Amino acid sequence: MFNKLLFHRFITLKSLLTRLQYEFISALNLKRDVLFMNFGYTAHHLGHEPLALDADDEIHRYPLQLYHHVAKHADWTNADALEVSSGRGGGAAFIVRHFKPKSYTGVDFSANAVEFCREHHQMDGLRFEHGNAEDLKFPDASFDLVVNVEASLYYPNIQKFFQHVRRVLKPGGHFLYTDLRYEEKVAEWHGQIHAMGLKVVHEEDITDNVLNAMEQDRERRIHLVNTYIPPILRKQFYHFAGLDIDSPRSAPHLERRRYWYFVLQKI
Repeated sequence: MFNKLLFHRFITLKSLLTRLQYEFISALNLKRDVLFMNFGYTAHHLGHEPLALDADDEIHRYPLQLYHHVAKHADWTNADALEVSSGRGGGAAFIVRHFKPKSYTGVDFSANAVEFCREHHQMDGLRFEHGNAEDLKFPDASFDLVVNVEASLYYPNIQKFFQHVRRVLKPGGHFLYTDLRYEEKVAEWHGQIHAMGLKVVHEEDITDNVLNAMEQDRERRIHLVNTYIPPILRKQFYHFAGLDIDSPRSAPHLERRRYWYFVLQKI
C-alpha cells in the first residue's frame, strides 16, 4: 500500500528511492550473477517451445526471454539501436549476439552500471554511455530502434522521455517498449503512449507471462537476495525482486499492476 502511495502521490520521491536502491545494487560485487533487472517472461504455459539458449545463458533464462520477446518483433538488419536504461547490460549483449544489429548503444544513469557493462560486455558494435532518459544527448533521427525494458515506471517525467524517443528515432524507426503500471493507472499510461505521435503497431498485455516467469524463477531470486543483500535490507529487496514482502517463499506478485508490451513506429 505504501509503495502504491509513493507511485501515485510522490513519484519524484519514489524515483529517488528506487535510484538509490539501484545504485546500491550496482555497487555490489554481483559478478555475472545479475545481468538483468527485469521480472522475466515465459510463453511455456501457452504451448510455445522454450527459447534455445547457450549453456552460459540458461541461468538468466526468464529475464532474457523478456528481451527476446521485445526484440523479435523488429527487423534488426543493419540497424543502429539505442537502449535507454540498459542496466547491467545482459539484454544489450544478448540482442547484439542474437539479432546482430549494426550498432547498439546502452544508456544508463548509474555510472557503476555503465562501468560494469564496459568491463563485462566487450563486443563489436556494442557501447555503453552514462545518460538520463529524460535528456538523451543524441542528435535527431539517430536510431532505427529504441528499446526500453521495465524502467520507465521510475521516470519522474515520462512525457520528456517519450519526446526524446520520438526525436532520436529515424523516420520509419521503431520503439520497442515494455513496462508495468497499477491497474487504475493503465488507461492514463496508454493515453500518454498514444499521444507520443507514433503509430501503434502492436500492443499486448503480457501480465500472465511475466507472473509465470516470476514463479519459475523464484528460487534463483531468493538465493540472490540472501547471498548479496545484508539481512537488515532483505525485506525491501525481496519486494524489489517481485517477492512477497512478508514471506519470500509466498507467490510472486505485481501488486495489482498490469504488464504491457508495445511496438510503435515513427511515420
